[in-house]
Amino acid sequence: MKRIRLIILSLTMLTAFGQGAMAQEITSFQGMWGPEFYQDKEKLTWKEIDKIMSDSQVSQLHWQKSKKSLLAGMGVAALNFGSGIWFIVNEADHKPVTGPVIAFAATGLVGSVFYHCALKNKKQAILNYNESLEKETSFRLVPTSNENGVGLALKF
Repeated sequence: MKRIRLIILSLTMLTAFGQGAMAQEITSFQGMWGPEFYQDKEKLTWKEIDKIMSDSQVSQLHWQKSKKSLLAGMGVAALNFGSGIWFIVNEADHKPVTGPVIAFAATGLVGSVFYHCALKNKKQAILNYNESLEKETSFRLVPTSNENGVGLALKF
């Protein structure tokens, strides 16, 4: 009777450790208004993803770089919008449009570079977070059985 209880207890602990030990990776998909993040088939909010990224220092570093690059890109996009309006006004008033065209092209190029850096850092942050989940501990419990009975062994 004691052995049956021990076996049941061992199997219960093994399944409890096995289910709690695996963390779910984060996946990202491009949505209509930007990237959407999912974990375990549930959509994450920006606050949740910020909190998750703060768990890993390397991921947090890339995530913060991504946020700064995106903010800089939005600033340059505002300048791009302004230079587009400047172009339209000059075109309507029959003034030279060389300056607005150069400003529009330059801010468009700089904005796209910032946006690309933001996406690259965001992707790197997610990959680093997912990679940190795959690290195994230096030991694990494995079920064993031999002539002495059934049990759990600690493997290093």
